[in-house]
Amino acid sequence: MNHSRPSTGAVLSAVLAFGLWGVLPVYWKQICHLGSDVALAQRVLWTMATVLPLLMLRGEWPGFLKALRDATLIKTHGWSAFLLAVNWGVFVWAAQHGRILDCSLGYFINPLLNVLIGSYLLGERLSGLQKLSIASAACGVITQLVLVGRFPWIGLLLAGSFALYGLARRRSPLGSLPGLGVETIVGLPVAALYLIWTMQSGISIWGTASARDLLLIMGLGIITTIPLLGFAHGARQLPFALLGVLQFLAPTGQFLIGAFVYGEPVSASSLVSFGLIWTGVVLFCGNLLLQGARRPAARTV
Repeated sequence: MNHSRPSTGAVLSAVLAFGLWGVLPVYWKQICHLGSDVALAQRVLWTMATVLPLLMLRGEWPGFLKALRDATLIKTHGWSAFLLAVNWGVFVWAAQHGRILDCSLGYFINPLLNVLIGSYLLGERLSGLQKLSIASAACGVITQLVLVGRFPWIGLLLAGSFALYGLARRRSPLGSLPGLGVETIVGLPVAALYLIWTMQSGISIWGTASARDLLLIMGLGIITTIPLLGFAHGARQLPFALLGVLQFLAPTGQFLIGAFVYGEPVSASSLVSFGLIWTGVVLFCGNLLLQGARRPAARTV
């Protein structure tokens, strides 16, 4: 397949995925009254309800059932399920507590952290631009601590958990949808027991039980699965350099929503910090584009 001209469908799929991830804080704000703990548990439940029929429709049900009988795969996805739960939990809590800008910081850092992990854990060599991009992002994090006066734990936890999640998923032969299915079914008992315990404590797990709340809760599986499928489709067909650049749509959307929709404060010190991180992002994207120009892009899985 010729990758010199990426298919429009693949580009649109990736843009849809990263665009949806960029506006997800708006969705979490709509169910803020549920609490981040109940919202997370409901997300696991409804993601499972969405993934199961999709596995059947896509003919991946037999492979999914086979994976559930593989102890090694269950162990691998048990670890990735934990990392995903940490990532989801922190993101939902932050979005519902006025910390959307911290989320965007984490997802700007995440690709640079992936490169660092690739160097130290997978033996991948860093180019000069990659080293500069990581150094610039690190300076941005230090600036948060020194000038802004707080440790950016939300951003670092989001970046770290998602980077380690990606590393864990590399060790599994399962595709995106079956992998999500196994991860979700591993976490399902915990989520179900938590919801039962919450109900027995006299707390509503359905919000106001209005049609709006019920639709938003049931939609949690859709907003989780659709971006994942869009990303998987784009990742299989797009050059890595283009995919790497497009992924910054998500944190850009989160930053704009946090700053201009919900009015989260952006101080001069914060702008200095973000400026250093954005400089790292520009260097990172420049390196990807240079690599893409030097050699034919390989297919990604």
